[in-house]
Amino acid sequence: MHIVILENIRSAYNVGNVLRTADALGRKVRITGYTPSPREHPKVRKTSLGAEDSVALQQFDFTTQAIQEAKRQGMQVIAAEITANALSLASFQPNASSLAIVFGNEVEGVLEQTLAEVDAVVAIPMHGVKESLNIGQSAAIFMRALRSA
Repeated sequence: MHIVILENIRSAYNVGNVLRTADALGRKVRITGYTPSPREHPKVRKTSLGAEDSVALQQFDFTTQAIQEAKRQGMQVIAAEITANALSLASFQPNASSLAIVFGNEVEGVLEQTLAEVDAVVAIPMHGVKESLNIGQSAAIFMRALRSA
């Protein structure tokens, strides 16, 4: 079992996009902070095209609560973030059969206190001039790359 944790995502469209991808790849989603919920935000439902009804979705006030729950379930928790010490997604080898992947805010990224709570920080290798991708694309890449982990 894999879950995606969305931390303080601003865009309802990005949340809907992640829900659709999670539905396609059989992932569960946890939303935290001010991430818009499909129960409350019509733009999430519009973009997810009904995936909010088929994806196991849970809401937490704080990301640390979602991380603690994932760890209680025996999951390795990683953050998708670009840092000086981030591991490359291309070579990352999970050390647990289940993963929780934290994706952060579109501008600020994953919060520092969240980075301190995760087991590893993992980044997508970038070969172009841009340093990052939209959260929807990043989540899709992570979910697909770690599908068998």
